[in-house]
Amino acid sequence: MQRLEPPPGERSDDALVAAARAGDVRAFEALVLRHEARVLRVLRFMGIGRDDREDLAQDVFLRVFRGLAGYRAGFVFEAWLYRVAVNAARDHRSGEARRTLNFEPLGDDLRETPGSGAAPQDQLALRDRLERALEELTDRERAVFVLKEVEGLATEEVAKALGLSSITVRRHLGRARERLKRVLSDT
Repeated sequence: MQRLEPPPGERSDDALVAAARAGDVRAFEALVLRHEARVLRVLRFMGIGRDDREDLAQDVFLRVFRGLAGYRAGFVFEAWLYRVAVNAARDHRSGEARRTLNFEPLGDDLRETPGSGAAPQDQLALRDRLERALEELTDRERAVFVLKEVEGLATEEVAKALGLSSITVRRHLGRARERLKRVLSDT
């Protein structure tokens, strides 16, 4: 997983969590600043529209703040944060009468392969196809795929983040990959 390691001299996530638990508001603000962009990206990939994304991200961090007492030291903070974000996205969608998912163009949110040599119009076409393919995944498949393939979490971290076994994560990831492969090859 590509962890957001603090620069030398800055506190780790666990140190910031401990300080926030003790009432240090600045420590919690540092956690928010460190992880806000990733939470917004996860919410986007989970189908949360631009109009709702920032409000929902605030809700995610409010849930995290309220849940700090229950956070277990040694658990990867990012994985716990992703679990809260994925659950918030699910709650948001189910609370709106199963409205149609609002996937926006992915733009620069996908990591580009250096030296791919693909023309910009080909990259845009691929992103559009991937966007449509993501709509075909179940919530759980999409969450597993996003956390594993986009955010780079290890299988065990995805399992902890989503409250699943590693075997279940691998099964959902396999299904997601197969479904995406099928959908992308059909278009």
